[in-house]
Amino acid sequence: MKVKVSSMGVIVATVLAILLPISVGAQSPNTYTSIAVTDILSGAPIVGGTFTTDLQVSVVNNAPPEVGVMGVEIWLPFDSIIVAVDDFDDNPANGTQVEIKSDFFDGDIVVGANEVIVGAMPATAPADCTTAGACVHVAVSHTGGSGPVINATGAVATITWSGLATGPSAISVAPGSVLSDPDGQPIPINSISVPDITVIDAGTIAGVVQRQGMQADHAGTEVVAIAVGDGVVATATTVTDGSFDLAVPVGSTYTVNASYSGYLQSQKESVYVVGANVDIGVTALVGGDVNADNCINILDIVSIVGEFGQTGLPISDPADINDDGTVNIFDLTISAGNFGRCGPTAWTP
Repeated sequence: MKVKVSSMGVIVATVLAILLPISVGAQSPNTYTSIAVTDILSGAPIVGGTFTTDLQVSVVNNAPPEVGVMGVEIWLPFDSIIVAVDDFDDNPANGTQVEIKSDFFDGDIVVGANEVIVGAMPATAPADCTTAGACVHVAVSHTGGSGPVINATGAVATITWSGLATGPSAISVAPGSVLSDPDGQPIPINSISVPDITVIDAGTIAGVVQRQGMQADHAGTEVVAIAVGDGVVATATTVTDGSFDLAVPVGSTYTVNASYSGYLQSQKESVYVVGANVDIGVTALVGGDVNADNCINILDIVSIVGEFGQTGLPISDPADINDDGTVNIFDLTISAGNFGRCGPTAWTP
């Protein structure tokens, strides 16, 4: 007996045969994980300088069944000729080489490994660490808290690096790094992200910051260099004569800002460092900003009057403008003489 199949039936059957497997196979994974070394958070990758990066873990569950991260073990190879790890507590012997963070895990942190290995690697180290000859090894879990982490992005460690020589840092995440679930089973890592960090030669921004009302000691003023898009890349504190040096990467343009308690900020923009040293000259900080709003107004005058006559004050007291330990007529006249001024003021003597 012959069975006659209409052309429409063939078309329908063919369409179903094509569509059904595609719709099943196109379902996206329920869980997405990643490990990342962040961009530079502070400092600058220069010879003789330091910079910090976070070691970040992320897990996202889009639908059940949810997978929770209970443990993290990460190996970071690097070129020890170009960079070194600045020991977190300045005690390389105590097993606290990098700063462990309670950002990704919210319970009590349990540290299995916190070490920087240079030279011979243990048998458990990934091949990439053996090849590099230098590796950061971090292994952490937590107790209590919310248990397995199912939807979060956060840091498990902050690493401070020192620039030793010019060249690529070769910081990477080794393939042997692991995320673990509560049953001690590995969780696939979907992506790894590491910025290309190259250490370059340093330039210097030099200058002098003097404070109004001070006769001799101009020490203690904080000076920072700010790069567009990178934030603060260098900090310095003035010495007795008010001088400072900021080590910054060459070939960039910076804003230099000086600040001290009780004074308006002073700022110089568009400082281009192309050679070894740039001298931006002298600036004078204007006194009288007691409440640190970068303006001198009646609120500052009232604060000084409220403490008028007090003695034995620490230099941290902003009402004692000239840091002589007493709030007196000198502090009041400095503030009154600058009434109405706001900062940041121009970088001028």
